[in-house]
Amino acid sequence: MKVDKSISTEAEGLRTDLVLQVDGVSKRFCSDLRWSMLLGLRDLACSMVGIPVKYDTLRSHEFWAVRDLSFALRKGETLGIIGRNGAGKSTLLRLLTGIFPPDTGTLRVRGRVGALIALGAGFHPHMTGLENIQLNGAILGISREEIKRNLDAIVDFAEIGEFLHAPVATYSSGMRVRLGFAIAARMNPDLLLVDEVL
Repeated sequence: MKVDKSISTEAEGLRTDLVLQVDGVSKRFCSDLRWSMLLGLRDLACSMVGIPVKYDTLRSHEFWAVRDLSFALRKGETLGIIGRNGAGKSTLLRLLTGIFPPDTGTLRVRGRVGALIALGAGFHPHMTGLENIQLNGAILGISREEIKRNLDAIVDFAEIGEFLHAPVATYSSGMRVRLGFAIAARMNPDLLLVDEVL
């Protein structure tokens, strides 16, 4: 199995009709903070001296959040992920956005990814709405010109007109969600990931 520690934004190996391909992806976490820190330091030390780290087995206090998951998504398709609490739905979305690297497997994404995976995720609370729009656009790889062209539509949809220059920390939860959705929708992502924020 090919192990790729990052999301590939290259189209290499991805069929032209696919926007997302997940092959044998797994992610493990540690249930104890102290053990997590110790295992992390051990992994770092091993990597620094050239000792391979085994990512396909569990160690003490670890559990699989996502295990050996494979699927593909074609242009124009919608995929819903349903499961009980703790089933790994949010972890999968964070893997797809690159917040977490997979421990095993390969993720391939073609195009621009927009994500609404947590209330206010990606917003800096002390920056204004305008600054956060520009920051999120830059993170998505959108040019300043494109952000400027879409600014009025984003502000209108989010209904934050008079609060555009206020810090996001002063926004209600509804205002933050609408602003996040307005940014993601107006930036025309090829793949939009939405968690329970709606």
